[in-house]
Amino acid sequence: MLEKHDYECIKNIDFNSALYFSAVMNYKTIFNASVVLNCSAPTVSIMLKRFCSYFPVPLFEREGRCLSPTKYAIELDKMIGETFLKFSIAMSDESPKINVFK
Repeated sequence: MLEKHDYECIKNIDFNSALYFSAVMNYKTIFNASVVLNCSAPTVSIMLKRFCSYFPVPLFEREGRCLSPTKYAIELDKMIGETFLKFSIAMSDESPKINVFK
């Protein structure tokens, strides 16, 4: 269960930027992520930079023109990916509907 402090820390995060981070991690490049997300590469880059700003450690290291995820980013992506998968399942047509008015 989240505590009050957790809500305070999390409320200012743009969770849409987490989706862009996940797409870059899954599709390996900003360009590929932009195709999947149906937006421009600069948009993905801006959203990725925003997401990275929430963390005290670097999520990527630049190698020439390529971005390589750090170990921290790889572990973070696993957690975020699981969360997005659960949301996707909960929102799908096949998910059991929760009856809150029993």
